[in-house]
Amino acid sequence: MKRIIVKKNRYVDSVTLMSVGDKILKLEGMENAEVQMGTWANQKLLTELGYQVPKGTGPDDLVMAVTGDSEEHLDAALSRIEDILEHRFEKEREHYNSLEEALTEEISYDLAQISVPGKYAFTEADKALEKGLHLFIFSDNVSLDEERRLKEKGKQKGLLVMGPDCGVAFVGGVCLGAGSIMQEGPVGIAAASGSGAQEVACLLEQCGLGISALIGTGGRDLYPEIGGIEMLQAMELLKQDENTQLIVLVSKLADREVMKKVLDIADNMEKPVVAVFLGSDPALFKGHKAIGAFSLEEAACKAANILRPGCSVPFHFSEEEIRRIVKQERNRYCAKQKYFRGLYCGGTFTEEGLLYYSNIPGITLYSNLDTDYARKLPDFHVSMGHTILDMGAEDFTREAPHPVFDPSLRIRRLKQELQDEETAVILLDFITGPGVAEDPITPFVKAITETDGGHHITYIANICGSMQDPQDIRTKKKMLEEAGVIVTSCSYESARLAGALMKELEEHRNEKMESN
Repeated sequence: MKRIIVKKNRYVDSVTLMSVGDKILKLEGMENAEVQMGTWANQKLLTELGYQVPKGTGPDDLVMAVTGDSEEHLDAALSRIEDILEHRFEKEREHYNSLEEALTEEISYDLAQISVPGKYAFTEADKALEKGLHLFIFSDNVSLDEERRLKEKGKQKGLLVMGPDCGVAFVGGVCLGAGSIMQEGPVGIAAASGSGAQEVACLLEQCGLGISALIGTGGRDLYPEIGGIEMLQAMELLKQDENTQLIVLVSKLADREVMKKVLDIADNMEKPVVAVFLGSDPALFKGHKAIGAFSLEEAACKAANILRPGCSVPFHFSEEEIRRIVKQERNRYCAKQKYFRGLYCGGTFTEEGLLYYSNIPGITLYSNLDTDYARKLPDFHVSMGHTILDMGAEDFTREAPHPVFDPSLRIRRLKQELQDEETAVILLDFITGPGVAEDPITPFVKAITETDGGHHITYIANICGSMQDPQDIRTKKKMLEEAGVIVTSCSYESARLAGALMKELEEHRNEKMESN
């Protein structure tokens, strides 16, 4: 039997919701449990599962849907959901109903994480600044004007305003948002790119180095409307920090004048600075002291070699290895298989991939993003040709939680791509840490091993995570490899291999067309 309850105007963030269903399924007599916001995609999923969603349910409403073997077990499940969402019976953590309530306690807090719908984020963030708190603003959909006002106020008060839409930070030895449990060390990172910064930090860990801090700025900090307020503030803090020996700046390509302003400030620093602005060119760095890098991997390598000259970097494919893999895989495709499908959850990884693939002659790319590197898909729900999807972009997250917190939407898309007889290569990226999905990888391994489309698929994957993360990336890497997935060391290496396979597929397709 099934039951569905809708709580009108009850917002619960995706980080909280992502593990509720799994906990409820462990209760006696339960067959299914879905606890989600009432977005269009979630309503569609619930309908497919046989639930009757009440008319008028909207994206600001909380939906609790359960299936069990008795009314008694359904009552117990719904009661337990309320307990979890209200944080009842959790003795190890303090819970407050407002910022004012939290600050009346004897505990001295110095940072507030804001994770509310965007239309409320400015008000709550402004309150926190007035209380003298640094900010980590996870919320998105905050206007540029509100962002600028918050950052200007934070600067005046000497407070960090990380965000809005800040996904990753590591401050005071604590990881925030989707961040990994980083090894501490001498590298300070200031970043307008969450997944990009985490990738650099995790690659540094592979080189035996750690980080002193990772200060996220939010993805729009280097827009002309903001002017790099937070990036410059983070650089000054890292400059003064005695535990920081080297600074790495990470961003997607941004406003050229703002990037130049950042590099001008870096010129006056005594500490070495490595900067990666994905999509930039050597001309940007001409005349500046900062050492330019053009991929996340290169940024990590250059930082490692400054601090440990001559150190080996264990994550680079040789050209010979790539040729061997391509030759091995191309002989296993059937005649109809022609295309690559990249199902990314990291926005910066998508950008890095698009940059790399767009430089391969003769290849037409399609994406859900508005970008100079690919054609826009007419319908992002349906792939065509070589498709690269950023499944953490707003068109997808309007329908479901971000895939780093809830992998279900990306798993459904994987199964959809596997039903397309033209699919030959699938790329997946995974991000680990205490604040993301408890197990983001096993469901994909299950989907891969249980799907038999009657033809070979090349799977490429990389895990962006630390050895200290609770997901145990060593074990998860082995699981992927046992399922036949080629696991690379980082996003850039995945792009190199995927690009080589795309090129091979395209050349084979052209040869076939000429012969006909």
